[in-house]
Amino acid sequence: MYDTAKDIVLNLVYMVETYGFVLNGARSYYTNRSQPPLLSSMVLDVYGATGDVEFVRKAFPSLLKEHSFWMSEVHNVPIRDKHGQVHNLSRYQARWNKPRPESATIDEELASKINSTADKEKLYHQIASTAESGWDFSSRWMRNSTDMTTLATTYIIPVDLNTFIFKMEQDIAAFAKLVGDNATSEKFLKASKARHIAIDSILWNSEMDQWLDYWLPADGNCQQGGYQWRSDSQNRKIFASNFIPLWLNAHHSGSMQFADAAKSKRVMASLQKSGLLCAAGIATSLTNTTQQWDFPNGWAPVQHLIAEGLLHSGSEEAMKLAEDIATRWVRTNYAAYKATGAMHEKYDVEACGKSGGGGEYKPQTGFGWSNGVVLSFLEEFGWPEHKEIGCSQGA
Repeated sequence: MYDTAKDIVLNLVYMVETYGFVLNGARSYYTNRSQPPLLSSMVLDVYGATGDVEFVRKAFPSLLKEHSFWMSEVHNVPIRDKHGQVHNLSRYQARWNKPRPESATIDEELASKINSTADKEKLYHQIASTAESGWDFSSRWMRNSTDMTTLATTYIIPVDLNTFIFKMEQDIAAFAKLVGDNATSEKFLKASKARHIAIDSILWNSEMDQWLDYWLPADGNCQQGGYQWRSDSQNRKIFASNFIPLWLNAHHSGSMQFADAAKSKRVMASLQKSGLLCAAGIATSLTNTTQQWDFPNGWAPVQHLIAEGLLHSGSEEAMKLAEDIATRWVRTNYAAYKATGAMHEKYDVEACGKSGGGGEYKPQTGFGWSNGVVLSFLEEFGWPEHKEIGCSQGA
């Protein structure tokens, strides 16, 4: 379905041309917040399947425009490391301080606990910014995991967002070379190298062997030349997002591997003892807050990003773990489908065949990314005839 895939991407390209970024949804009230930046990955996948250089040429200016959006003052944060080197990383930050039109009554009810109008607006800004992340909602973004009014997403440098932007910079460098713009290619190769260093300087934690979200000071004061890095500003709680940079192992050219085999092995060992690996897939967090991006929910894109990274980490053990995650995930999707006749947007990873819950709306069936990830896993690993599909079976 190459034409369909191209048209979906070109719809998003149109949004970037019209609004400067990919809207959180194709509705007028989403013009204040983005999606996580994965458009370049979509373009690359279509190009990889079709070899259509004209398609890349058509999308290329929009990718530059989207990158500028994420590099603007609204999203870019300079942080000075312990050696005095300044690094630039990005954060989510919607341009909105009112209730979300799609969830206005829910937002207003949450804000009713707050007295001042200014503080209500600050909460609405945090809610919309969290929605921009795709992880809406999770204890990951809260100062107090039991209190949604403590959302502080704009004070957080997220691991996954910067992983996606690094990938975007690498993609743009490759596309620029493809369309004959060598100067832009060099520029973005340099930018991706700088972001790689920034991610490892500011977000990597060598004690935990994970990349950790970084919290900016609560007063929001930025010293001249950037915030000063502090080790205690890394969020040491365990989330599946701490392992998302492994995904970059699946997308590197030659010597540009994001995490070498030795580091990938350490990250894999950290994942294995993290508590996130459950009977039916990878949990989003270890904390059950009843929010939908917390335990015990598992989400298709998270399984895919991490399994893809493991698969290309360079070790037999990592490949086996990737297949094991895929097997658990396919089984739970299959069992839930047999029981309900539908694919689900999220699954309870503690119980094979059980769809996920929690959050502010009724769980949805369908479901695009669940369908896509199952297809991808089956394409990648197959399903031999002797392999049992039932929940009670071992891998």
